[in-house]
Amino acid sequence: MKKLLITLLCASPSLLFAQGSQVNLQSPKSVGMGGAGSAYFIDESSIFYSPGALSKMSHNAISVNGNGVMFKSAFQATGSSVVDHTRNQITPPFSVFATVGPKNTWWKAGIGIYTPYGGAVDWGTEWTGKYSLVSLSLRAIYIQPTVSFKLTDNFSIGGGFVYNVGSVDLQSAIPVYFQDGTSGLAELKGTGTGTGYNVGVHYNLNEEFAISMSYRSKVITKLKDGDAKFTVPEAAQGTFPPDSKFSAELPLPSTFAVGVTFPISEKVKMAVDGTVINYDIYKELNFDYSGANTPDTHSPKNYTKAGSIKAGIEYLPSEKLQLRIGGGYIATPVSKDYVYPETPDNNRILVAGGFTYKMSPKFDLTGSFAYQRVLPREANNVDSHLSGTYTTNIYAPGIGLTYKF
Repeated sequence: MKKLLITLLCASPSLLFAQGSQVNLQSPKSVGMGGAGSAYFIDESSIFYSPGALSKMSHNAISVNGNGVMFKSAFQATGSSVVDHTRNQITPPFSVFATVGPKNTWWKAGIGIYTPYGGAVDWGTEWTGKYSLVSLSLRAIYIQPTVSFKLTDNFSIGGGFVYNVGSVDLQSAIPVYFQDGTSGLAELKGTGTGTGYNVGVHYNLNEEFAISMSYRSKVITKLKDGDAKFTVPEAAQGTFPPDSKFSAELPLPSTFAVGVTFPISEKVKMAVDGTVINYDIYKELNFDYSGANTPDTHSPKNYTKAGSIKAGIEYLPSEKLQLRIGGGYIATPVSKDYVYPETPDNNRILVAGGFTYKMSPKFDLTGSFAYQRVLPREANNVDSHLSGTYTTNIYAPGIGLTYKF
């Protein structure tokens, strides 16, 4: 039973690191182009995508954006004909960006509040892998003040400090049983904080051809005094004490991104972005427990570097309307030995579309929709020994409102 407790707590927070929890929905404009556009869009969302571009804004603005992410996954255990499905849930990642500073000058400042990691999944208490996971809700909120400077008319730089506030709420069944045959339940709750930075440069070769580069540092998120609550029969409470504490350090990986933009015609513009995510920092997950009878744990993860390539097109049919379409391919850092049901990750294909409508000189309304098809994944987890095939689809409609001043 002690080994089961160790496995349970080591496996659960890995959601923080897989592609499935990375929320690349900070701007519905970029989402509509398949996640591309870091070099193309010169607006308040550059605080996240390309801090160096921020100083090239000719105005100031405030934007508020929200999404409804629907994660739908199915699992068929090896040798079984039964297919388990996740319950319907909607996760609402959001972003708020605001800029200040003189118009058409050499500097601009701003702040962004956004959710780069997060998600929710609920498999229920009766599925095949309930002893690996019942449900999980995760959110990491980044707060990033940023400043950007124009060194020349064409070349600008920028950077910002990142402060992260994260929370996790997980439930998993335990194979100890009450008299009515129901399983015990473990609930893991915790909050943590961490710091990092985001820097970037932006260069215009001419008015319409541009390139951007950005680097978002790793953020070591420290969970302290997390609560581990166990609902078990009285006979099992020696192994699973009703209330325990835990601490851990979770490294959110660094990211390097390059974007280019160029015109196809007077009314059609294209953007291409490539990203490398340094998941290889995530070699193991270590936990320190407060209970005298609960040993500290060390669980190998052995993630690898991963990346993505995304491209999108924007069409300008009129002065008030902009239409977008895009797509991409995203590689997974997770090997088949370390796939967990909270993020049954694999390489994935992305398609997206969106629009912006200029309601007035000061207000813009932007909408987007993204669909990710995670390729079917055969997995045999080395910790839980849960073996089978996952199929996963992710749907993410979004909307944003911008006020320019």
